[in-house]
Amino acid sequence: MTTRRTWTAVPGLAALVAGALALSAYSGASSSQGRGPEQPIAFPHPVHVQKLGMNCLYCHNAANKSPDPGLPAVSTCMGCHTIIGPQRPASDVGPARTSAELQKLQRYADLAGGGRNARPIPWERIHKVPDYVNFPHMRHVNAGVTCQACHGDIQNMNRVYQYASLNMGWCVRCHINGYDPREGTRLATAADPTAARAVSQQGISGGLQDTGAGRQSATAAQPATAARQAPAAQTPPASGAPSPTTGTIAAPPQGTGQTSTRRYARYDCANCHY
Repeated sequence: MTTRRTWTAVPGLAALVAGALALSAYSGASSSQGRGPEQPIAFPHPVHVQKLGMNCLYCHNAANKSPDPGLPAVSTCMGCHTIIGPQRPASDVGPARTSAELQKLQRYADLAGGGRNARPIPWERIHKVPDYVNFPHMRHVNAGVTCQACHGDIQNMNRVYQYASLNMGWCVRCHINGYDPREGTRLATAADPTAARAVSQQGISGGLQDTGAGRQSATAAQPATAARQAPAAQTPPASGAPSPTTGTIAAPPQGTGQTSTRRYARYDCANCHY
C-alpha cells in the first residue's frame, strides 16, 4: 500500500473506532436515563421508606461494604412478610385489601411448600454503567454521599426509574465541583417529591444536577429518618485537607473559588478506569 493510500485509510479507521466506542457506551453496555421497567414484584419505596422508616441498607445490604449494593433476597423480604401477609387490614399504609404483590412474594418463597422450592426474585436491573467503568458503592456511601445524590428522590418513587444520565461528564462534575454532605441530607429527608425536585433544581453540590436530564428530580434511597441514619458529614479542617490521592476529602481545585466545606475526589482517568 502506498503512503498516500495509508493516510487515506486513517480517517476511515478513526471513524470505525469512534463508532465502536459509541456503540459500547450507549447500547447494551449502559442503561438509559428515564427508564423505569416493571418489576416482578412492585415494591413501593414511599411505603417502606417514608411510612415505615426502613433504611436502604436493610434491603441493599452490601452498599456500604461492596462495589455492588446488592438486591434483596427472598429471605430478606420474608423476614417481615412471613408475619405481614397478603391479607392487609386497614392502616395508615392503606385500606383493608388483599395484596397481590405479597401473594407473588409468597410464591417465590414457596411458603406453602415450606420453602423447599423457593426461587430468587428476578429483579430487573435499572442502573448500569459500562463494564469498563468501576463504580465502588462502598466508597461513596462511606464518604457520606446519600443514595438520592445519584438515584433521585427514590424515597418518593412508587416505581423506580433511572433519574440521572450516569455518563462520564455527570460523574466528573461532582468530582470537580465537590459534594456537600449537608445537601445530601436535605435530599434524603425530602418527604415531598415537589420539595425534593426543588432542592435538585438549586444545583445540589454544584454538579449533581444533570442539566441535560429530562427529569430534574433530586436523589437516594435513605428513609425519611435519614437525618439520624445517614453517615455523619465530615468537614475538612480549615487548615487544609488530605490529598486526593490518599483519601476522599481533598483541597478544592485551584481557581474554583470553592470553600473547603465540600468533599472533593480525584477525577483523573485511573479513578474510575482501572
